[in-house]
Amino acid sequence: MKIKLLSVTACLAAILTFAGFASAQKCTENGSIKRVSKASAGKYETVTFEVLSKDPNFEITTARPPFSEYGSEKTLRIRGTYFKSIVFRGINWTCKIAESFSAKTANIKAVKSIEQFEGQVEYIIGYAKKGSYVGKTATSTKRGKLIVLKFRK
Repeated sequence: MKIKLLSVTACLAAILTFAGFASAQKCTENGSIKRVSKASAGKYETVTFEVLSKDPNFEITTARPPFSEYGSEKTLRIRGTYFKSIVFRGINWTCKIAESFSAKTANIKAVKSIEQFEGQVEYIIGYAKKGSYVGKTATSTKRGKLIVLKFRK
């Protein structure tokens, strides 16, 4: 009887835990990344991070494969020949970041989240043309900042 009760309790705990992950709320709190999107306009393509923080802590670096999701040994295949990594630290990571990557882009081949854990969020941007990364801008908004990574087409 005790074993049955423990088994049922363990199953319920597992179900509630996974239900919490599956129904994570959208990021709307201060200190979170609300949305990530890619776009194409004129001679440029962009990846934009809408961060709900006036002074987000982030770093952009050149990255090289192999890539894997945090805590996993499984190698991720991310489209692109060249890669940039953007890491945000001190971020609210327990919510679901809205992603919009449907825009047609010739140079930007992929935008992939590889880490969202313990206050850190990391995205990899794969692109095709060497030397096409122009740089980043950080524009203030009412609730935070728009961090835009810009690439030539």
